Amino acid sequence: MEIPKPLEQNTSSGIPATASELTQTEDDPEAHPFLMSFERYNSKECQLQEMEGKKAKKALLIVRDVGMIIKTFADFKIRLPKLEICSIQNSGDYRSLYKGLSDLPDIEINEIKIDKDKGRLFFFLINRICHIVAIRDSHYDTDKQRR
Repeated sequence: MEIPKPLEQNTSSGIPATASELTQTEDDPEAHPFLMSFERYNSKECQLQEMEGKKAKKALLIVRDVGMIIKTFADFKIRLPKLEICSIQNSGDYRSLYKGLSDLPDIEINEIKIDKDKGRLFFFLINRICHIVAIRDSHYDTDKQRR
């Protein structure tokens, strides 16, 4: 049995084969945690100043953890499995969170439950940036009947 010989490279162009290999000078973007932004913060909807003690501390710890260890949306479930995160729609009482975001018609705001009954953090993600929209002491009444 004969060992096959490697194909001869075309060296007539004068460009070495290693020239087509790109060196990695930057880290993979997913190697870094999300950056935190309050640019789209909705102070009319925020109730941060009303939070007390444990809830305020939990809210701050969530913001810290997202900014330090969350690198992809999937990391929320992997690295912070106790957090309850759900997507909210631009309807009902949630509509006020979408005010001022008309230039971003396709964004999806997510809600993190800070505490079982109260405390919510609302955010959306764009290009490795976590935009905090509001931090509330109470949640919205989504069971109300509209007329």
